Amino acid sequence: MTVLSEGKTKRIIAGPRKGTVLLQAKDTLTGGDAAVRAEINQIGAAKTRQAAKTMGLLARCGIPTAFIEQQGDIALLCDQCEMLPLEFVVRRYAWGSFLKRRPDFSQTQPYRFDQPLWEIFHKDSVVIPPHVPAPEQMTENQAREKFLTQEGWLEGVYTDPYSVCEADGWHLYSAKAPIKGTPLMTIAPVLKADELRQIIDQIVLPAFLALEEAWGQIETTYGPVHLVDIKFEMGRRARDQALVMADVVDNDSWRIWPGGDPKRQLDKQCFRDGESLASVEQNYEIVTRLTEKF
Repeated sequence: MTVLSEGKTKRIIAGPRKGTVLLQAKDTLTGGDAAVRAEINQIGAAKTRQAAKTMGLLARCGIPTAFIEQQGDIALLCDQCEMLPLEFVVRRYAWGSFLKRRPDFSQTQPYRFDQPLWEIFHKDSVVIPPHVPAPEQMTENQAREKFLTQEGWLEGVYTDPYSVCEADGWHLYSAKAPIKGTPLMTIAPVLKADELRQIIDQIVLPAFLALEEAWGQIETTYGPVHLVDIKFEMGRRARDQALVMADVVDNDSWRIWPGGDPKRQLDKQCFRDGESLASVEQNYEIVTRLTEKF
């Protein structure tokens, strides 16, 4: 078994044939940009089944993905990809970190966008002086080793910075503060303009709408499930360089509210909010059963 890379919640090993990999899920959840971590029995198997059903649905909808099939309890066989260092987030409701950047949307009831709103976040952290001589990017693993303490991230370290994509460069801002003034730093565009439009128009938005429809058809005691927001990752497929949805989409990726009630959340936010691990495990089991209906 050749381990190609290993992260907080999964490892990637060489697949059984050229150009493929196996994504193996761990029994681990993290929150607060990896500041909180817990081991939960069988959570890896639950997330693997969720991802297999979700990625299968997207493939049936004609959305290009790296997913091939599930292999065993905790592994997905996928096309090997060169991952983009980006997270694409689509929102139907103004919630979560969006309200930190746009506090004008804060209100008693979550604001629902008529059209889904998409955003981009860079996966590499931005570190600013005095930690470094000048603003620089480093991987989250590198930043974690240097700047994550028992009390949390040091001030001046910005994980998953918000990206404003302009022709002259991509401007990176804190994901947890209003977007104003000078950016933390500006980098060369990660994607060409036509590639960005292709990803948004042909993958990200269609995937959100397909999953929103699928969740909306699932009834619970409290009503149909509302897809609040979701995170996608993209890669260039090794065998043909095509841009495809890669990595996984599971209960760590979205917010889902039965009946549209945030108090009924079933997603990873329950872990971030400090619910008991038993409750978190139960929610993941529920979501696994629900995704079987996709």
